[in-house]
Amino acid sequence: MKPVLLTALVLVAALVAALALVLAMAGVKEPPQLESMSAADQRLGSGAPVPPYERFPARDGAQLAYRFYPGEPGKGVAIAIHGSSGVSVAVHGVSSGFSAAGIATYAMDLRGHGESGTLGDLAYRGQSEDDLADLVAFVAARHPQEKLLLFGHSLGGAFVLRVAASPLAPRFAGIIASAPILSSSGPTSRPDTGGWTQVSLPRIAVLTILNRFGISALDGLPVIAYAVPPGATGKRARIYSHRLLASLMLPRDWGPTVASIARPTVVMIGADDALFVAGAYPAAIGAVNDRIPVDVLAGIDHMGMVYTPAAVAATTARATQLLSGR
Repeated sequence: MKPVLLTALVLVAALVAALALVLAMAGVKEPPQLESMSAADQRLGSGAPVPPYERFPARDGAQLAYRFYPGEPGKGVAIAIHGSSGVSVAVHGVSSGFSAAGIATYAMDLRGHGESGTLGDLAYRGQSEDDLADLVAFVAARHPQEKLLLFGHSLGGAFVLRVAASPLAPRFAGIIASAPILSSSGPTSRPDTGGWTQVSLPRIAVLTILNRFGISALDGLPVIAYAVPPGATGKRARIYSHRLLASLMLPRDWGPTVASIARPTVVMIGADDALFVAGAYPAAIGAVNDRIPVDVLAGIDHMGMVYTPAAVAATTARATQLLSGR
């Protein structure tokens, strides 16, 4: 064997061994409980009665879970997306507010959460958007004359911003991203998301590199853990696989994605958010897309965005405005 070829093979073997070592050693562990999130969990599902689970068929034959909140004909229909480790009951407050204003609402358990599939995982990157497209088709068949609104909170807020820049965007008259995570670093972020997460950045880096070479077989490895409180409401995913996280997060360089959003979109965040730096959002969003207004709500924290009366009223007003085309 030629020396040059032998050297190349040795280098490749060494690189493979190094990557394998990183994947094996750089695991994740659940962070300590976060008091603000644990306290907020006790508020989820309060107020109006929580509707029972229903199911819709996804393209792979899976029956995915949602809760339906009735509205009034002509007032529009919303799809509500929960945040990281969450379930549909996490957006019960907002969904109830929409319903009270006449906006029928479908609050889904994203695949990998609650009653939809295997906790913390899905089959492939991008399956979350495919599932949403299937729910949109299901909803449109039931409400053929209604305009659609998309709402998402926290990681769900990041997901709806992804959707706002995707081919699915024209299906929605408006999109609301509530307290969306934009990035794990930068001016809008706090270390470890304010204590909510523990992330294996080395494992994410290696898996990202492998995906660039078309290797996705290891995407089921866990890369992030959440400080989910003991006895939390619903079936909660405490750890995510790489493919689930990658299906919901904005790209690392999120600016071009948000810059490309043309559909009417609003970002909302509580001024007292302990996971993200709320005051940095207007400048961060405005720098890439000045067509997207950012509402910073005084006196509201991260989870308060989905259940406090003031936040629900402000979000419902924005939803009504977007559905009316104003």
